[in-house]
Amino acid sequence: MNTPDPLDDLLSGWRVEVEPPASFHREVWARIASDETEPTWWERLASLLLRPQWLVVTAAVAVSFGIVLALARARAPALDPHSAYIESISPFASVHLAAH
Repeated sequence: MNTPDPLDDLLSGWRVEVEPPASFHREVWARIASDETEPTWWERLASLLLRPQWLVVTAAVAVSFGIVLALARARAPALDPHSAYIESISPFASVHLAAH
């Protein structure tokens, strides 16, 4: 059932005998270098902060920032749930008036 394909014979006998130009490798590397771009400022910052020696400092700053935000939110006057709901649906609330 497996009949030989004449295309297989043609492809197996095909040989390419072309020499690349002498400057081929230099031109390839020049094109690669021209496509490389400088990293943006945030990519440089991220690569700096994610280095092993800076990971602990980065984590400590992130945790400290979270604690400061949590404390600031805890000190803000809290509304009881009923008042918060009424304020959220009130058409006279300053938030709703500023939107129109």
